[in-house]
Amino acid sequence: MRARHGGGHGGGLPFDLIGQLIAPSLIRSRGELEVDRHACNLCGKCQMVCMRHAIYINRKRRVWTLYPNRCNLCLSCANRCPKRALDVVRK
Repeated sequence: MRARHGGGHGGGLPFDLIGQLIAPSLIRSRGELEVDRHACNLCGKCQMVCMRHAIYINRKRRVWTLYPNRCNLCLSCANRCPKRALDVVRK
């Protein structure tokens, strides 16, 4: 008989919790997402591609909001922005 893999992906609950605690600080060490409010036309394309719901746009009030604790700096938003209004800056 052949041995079988444990059946799951990843290390289980303890490793998931450790990853959730450590990952945000590692991500923030790479920099922060910044929007050029003069270049942004509030089209919402960045909000649509953000899988972590880290961006909120209110066109009526002309407000662009980033929730940094949700952002993992995948840069999908920056790559999708037609105005190139998003960039990562080192802090």
